[in-house]
Amino acid sequence: MALRQQADKGNGDAALQLGNLLARDKIPAGQYGNAVDWYKKGCVLNNLSACHNAAVSYEHGRNGVKINNTEAANYYLKSAERAFLPSLLNLAILHADGRVSSLDNRDGLKWMLVAQQAAAQCPDNPICKLVLEDPKGYRARLEAPLSADERREARQLAERWHPVR
Repeated sequence: MALRQQADKGNGDAALQLGNLLARDKIPAGQYGNAVDWYKKGCVLNNLSACHNAAVSYEHGRNGVKINNTEAANYYLKSAERAFLPSLLNLAILHADGRVSSLDNRDGLKWMLVAQQAAAQCPDNPICKLVLEDPKGYRARLEAPLSADERREARQLAERWHPVR
């Protein structure tokens, strides 16, 4: 299969596509392995969607892996650090739901604020609209356990944040 050859030669988009085909049962897993392995390969090759899809796989226990919120957070972080909006949001949600522990309680709020800053640039896009409206109240849940000083510090961290290039 041409996609496999491209992925094996370092094409992150091909690795993502191969993972997607496997996840949707469009090609036989026996020949190509499981989707998450291709997502992880695509992530190593700097494909942000592949990083995100690996994280989703771990978060929900899909594509040949068991639920592992720590791994999910690690993969979300790889693409969130590069300003991939779905990963910014999902990383904040993991924190809001208490499914990932952080040494710094401001982390989750920082990621939510960064996601909302990014979403403000595209308010008509459905995912941007969702992040801005925050219908499930993730931001409030992230703010609730923090002191006023910690909330202010999280806002400052978000304001100073810049994506990794």
